[in-house]
Amino acid sequence: MTYPVISLKPSYNSVIRGCPGLPDTLPRIECQLRVRSNDSLPFRLVKIEIILKTIEIYFIKNLYSSNNNSLTPFNRSSDSPKDSPDTINKNTTVHYKKNVVLSHPTHDGNNSDLIGIDIPLTIGLPDDIKETNYNPKFGKTQTFLDCTVFYANVAGASSNKKRSFLYPINVERYTYLPSPSYFKPINRQNVTSPDQKFLINYSIENSCVSMNNDVLKLSISIRLNPFRNSTIASSPNDLDVSTPTLFSTKKKFKSKLKLKSVTTQVQEYLEILKNRSEFSSAQTSNVLQTSVKQVDQTISMNAMLLQFNLKIFTKDKFFQSFEDSDLGCPETKLLINKIDDIPLQYHNSVSTIGQHFNVSHSLSIRFKFNKSLKNFEINHPLIISFWSISQLPLVENLISQERQTAKFAKKFYKNFGRIKNASNSNNSSNCLEYPSLPPIIYNFNDSEVNNRFNILYLQKDISRIDPSKLKRVPVIQ
Repeated sequence: MTYPVISLKPSYNSVIRGCPGLPDTLPRIECQLRVRSNDSLPFRLVKIEIILKTIEIYFIKNLYSSNNNSLTPFNRSSDSPKDSPDTINKNTTVHYKKNVVLSHPTHDGNNSDLIGIDIPLTIGLPDDIKETNYNPKFGKTQTFLDCTVFYANVAGASSNKKRSFLYPINVERYTYLPSPSYFKPINRQNVTSPDQKFLINYSIENSCVSMNNDVLKLSISIRLNPFRNSTIASSPNDLDVSTPTLFSTKKKFKSKLKLKSVTTQVQEYLEILKNRSEFSSAQTSNVLQTSVKQVDQTISMNAMLLQFNLKIFTKDKFFQSFEDSDLGCPETKLLINKIDDIPLQYHNSVSTIGQHFNVSHSLSIRFKFNKSLKNFEINHPLIISFWSISQLPLVENLISQERQTAKFAKKFYKNFGRIKNASNSNNSSNCLEYPSLPPIIYNFNDSEVNNRFNILYLQKDISRIDPSKLKRVPVIQ
């Protein structure tokens, strides 16, 4: 039975050109959609539907339990919200939708009777498109190019048939770069403890870190607060301490104030969006890593300085076997990339913003004191990026090249019609609409097409040259 075979040919090494998140690089998909007959016999093309969409799913059970049992795979049967029982945890954003119909008959007189067609595609990516990501605790995001070919047999079938092709697009955003020009060092001075007994100064040298074994450099100084309001009554459980001031001549304590330990935690947060501007109350957090520094020192009017070098590693644990040569060959299951379960990215925790849910990060600093002093905690937002400091020169060079390429692309598309701004009702941002480029149509029984695709004829009887006795060799077996 004759049917169309759909495939995708990238115009470059990747189907994405430009840098998503940087509009001046013209982020876009450039590729060629190929439709071929499976047996070199003609079929009648009715239309081709092309959709670019992003699917976001957060795991409902993980909001209430640490067991990850809700890994709903990406599949075509669950693409529609009507088909899924857990529609609340899924959102599909359509960025691009187009129907391709052959409006002019082919040169042999048969309208849309062909053995193949190549369609150049240029699809603009919106500025706020979400990166491909898989987080085993919170959810996953993936972008697909969904192509459906509606066709009929040349003999003339009453009902049209269709064949579909789902291709994952790996989106990496260039918004968060761990560069001093983008993220300056953080210096917070005179942070007062809740009981106003202590003053804390802390500084973070790099508030944007990469997930690839990066080091977060943190400095903390803590001392007694000389400006504490003496009118604040202490609770009976507090230590009996004379309140120090700038004008105190007596600094005598009945008991020493000791800082026992400082605990730092890197946490990730799931924020679920009710709509484009409001968060729901269903939020949860997950601790990525914890570090405890034992101090056990007396706190005085002189600042106590503490230094921390926190290693950040948020990649999936299975991904590490690719980088460790001592382990030999990685397990077979890592080599099989099932797009229905795990997207192209194996790393799991990066700062990401989407239409349906966000994943953010913060640094938690907990101070533990002796006896009955109240412990307290400081939180500071962090950004975990795809890129590391060592990769930054390569990334900046790539961005510079893509900006230059975008200038030539604007001149190129100007000859075929200008690039236009087109608002998408399904998306919060505007998309660039590129002019359509002419397709290449491969007609049936065309000598040039036969030579191009190596379509040969086998003679059933070598003594006879009747064309009816000739058999076509299929293009695709």
